[in-house]
Amino acid sequence: MKTIKSLRKISNHKLELLVLFALVFEFIFPRYSLAVDPIELDQSIMLPELVIKSVIEENSEVSLIAPSREVEILNTYHVPITAYSSTVDQTDSTPCITANGFDLCAHNQEDVIAANFLPFGTKVRIPEYYGDRIFTVQDRMNARYYYRADIWMKVRADAIKWGLIYTTIEVVD
Repeated sequence: MKTIKSLRKISNHKLELLVLFALVFEFIFPRYSLAVDPIELDQSIMLPELVIKSVIEENSEVSLIAPSREVEILNTYHVPITAYSSTVDQTDSTPCITANGFDLCAHNQEDVIAANFLPFGTKVRIPEYYGDRIFTVQDRMNARYYYRADIWMKVRADAIKWGLIYTTIEVVD
């Protein structure tokens, strides 16, 4: 009978027990925590540092995120970059589908780039214009534009406004 009462008390405090378990796990196994930055492991014997970020949305809440990591730059290219949007006159008869089958319209994020000289899935940055934002090669361009990149944009007017820009792109790990 006493065991049943104890189990009922425990089931009423599931969230508190989950948080307690997570803290104990991080204390005992700090190297296995998701929020651990490998660079900081040697600097701390205790719990790894967490960054508390306030998210301002409809419902203001606080979330824990891992410290940002530096990415390794594998290569740099100085190339002309244009922009395009999902219209038939700029693409083919399936303007939302990229050369590797990725659906731009369903994804609806401006983080896709077309480049013939890089393999599909390559991660790149355009630091001069987008800072640390990461783009993924998901599309190809006309074969005559081998050494050029093309950023996908949601709005055609934004793509036209971009024009043709010569800048450096960084291939990152």
